[in-house]
Amino acid sequence: MRLSIFFALLTILLPISLLGQNISPDSVKITFKVSVPESTPENATIYWAGSLNNWDPGDQGFGFSSKEFAQPLTSPNGHWVVTLTAPKGSTHSYKYTRGSIYNAEEKSGFNFRPARKVEFDHDKTVHDTVEAWRDKPPKSLSDSWPIIQLDTANPTITYNGTVMNGSSTLLYDKQMGSKFVEYTDESTSVKKVPESFTKTVHYYQKVSATTDDLQLITAAKTNTDTLWHVYVDTDGNKIIEKSEHAFTIADSNNTKWSGPVPVRNIIDGETVIDSVILKVKLAKNLPANYRSSAIKGAPDLIYGLPFKERIGTLNNNPFYVISSTTSPFNTFNRLFVDYNNNDTLEIGSGSNEVYVADFNKMHKKKKFYQIPSFQLGQKFWTIADIDPHGRWIRLRPGDRSQKRRALKKGDKIPSWKGITINNNAISSKQLQGQYVLLDFWGSWCGPCIDAIPKLQKAYNQFKTENFEIVGFAYENEKSLTKTLEKYKMPWFHILDEEGDFGSQFLVQGYPTYYLVDPDGKIVETENTLQGKKLIPTLEKHLK
Repeated sequence: MRLSIFFALLTILLPISLLGQNISPDSVKITFKVSVPESTPENATIYWAGSLNNWDPGDQGFGFSSKEFAQPLTSPNGHWVVTLTAPKGSTHSYKYTRGSIYNAEEKSGFNFRPARKVEFDHDKTVHDTVEAWRDKPPKSLSDSWPIIQLDTANPTITYNGTVMNGSSTLLYDKQMGSKFVEYTDESTSVKKVPESFTKTVHYYQKVSATTDDLQLITAAKTNTDTLWHVYVDTDGNKIIEKSEHAFTIADSNNTKWSGPVPVRNIIDGETVIDSVILKVKLAKNLPANYRSSAIKGAPDLIYGLPFKERIGTLNNNPFYVISSTTSPFNTFNRLFVDYNNNDTLEIGSGSNEVYVADFNKMHKKKKFYQIPSFQLGQKFWTIADIDPHGRWIRLRPGDRSQKRRALKKGDKIPSWKGITINNNAISSKQLQGQYVLLDFWGSWCGPCIDAIPKLQKAYNQFKTENFEIVGFAYENEKSLTKTLEKYKMPWFHILDEEGDFGSQFLVQGYPTYYLVDPDGKIVETENTLQGKKLIPTLEKHLK
């Protein structure tokens, strides 16, 4: 098990591996055939992510480990297909992604889609449809999901008051590290060591976010003494030279080293060679069973690598995105907002300045790939997508209800006022004394369009019964105007292009309905106002 100071990283070794499934006589095969939306990029690969494969979202991997659990689908005839095997009678949860937690599937209203479930009861075919991807807005919403350029930053980060400069954990030799990482012979090769070495232990540490290159650290005894000497391959040529001596493990405090080592990354298909400051030191007072090597007497070593730190600004509100040296930003990151304006990003007890898509928390809460919201100014946002190299980030309106509970039956509605698409002023105060159906919708939302005939019928039936409908359209003006021209919807419509009204009413998905009584109190919500239930529900209150 690995130790970590900043990034708590989780590795679970599964009894069932999708990449090498053990097929027993009582196993069952299920073929999943999947249809995807038009917004799916042509070069995309679809992944099955679930309880059978460690919830690996795809080609971004899982946690810090390079062990491969990704389960891609193939597309032989226009449909994406995969066949999986599991013990008969077992039930598994799953979702579809395009390779990371940020591009997991969502409902057509661009709200969170709970995990699917399937029982492996007999050999069969399951047909699934992905309605939307969480990182791909419809064209009518693209301007409301801003893409923000990120710049290099150097913020002060503290954990319970202690300044944090990077991530740090144990180094491992190949035998011990193989419990966590799938090494290749090439990445762990050592070309040459000095002839004076009589005993060697080679340790390996990943230092690149985009390649499998490993940094070589060697501990050795020589023919001149019995002490362990530590060397760092500072030029990355897999050759240990005496000039690369870092420190000698003796009865002294000088048992640490810091210096640059080369890093090779692949960025936009091009190889980029850079350097990073690596720290190596002797580990002291480790918990029982924590070892760098199983070789008797071998030194236990700890490494340290700096964070990758970025800053972005939206409407003059700065925020920070932090990742580890060895992780792409879209695999794991933490987003910070300096709410108390003390020029310090704080983690730990009592702090609300950090937001993280935490795999462990997702599993515990069964909210697989649900990304937390954060507040900038008066608005709430969540990460829609982020460049793996930290050059840009895309935000989408977030879920204010993660901070406050959602509106429910019996609540007073927030006071509001707006301008209709016909340029008329309207407000909650003006509508007092009437029953008002508030409809939060968008023309990009399939279920919203499907609901129009029912809304038309309801409006025509009850428009003389002290009843009004107000639509809040989450889209741009051009798209709304075109939709209103196509469909006869003669009630009030307010453009909510920035999602301000949706945020005010704690809308979590589209469509969302509230029926408000003459006193401004919510008397009906979601379930009783959809589909065939709409007319009977209105009749109950209006007649």
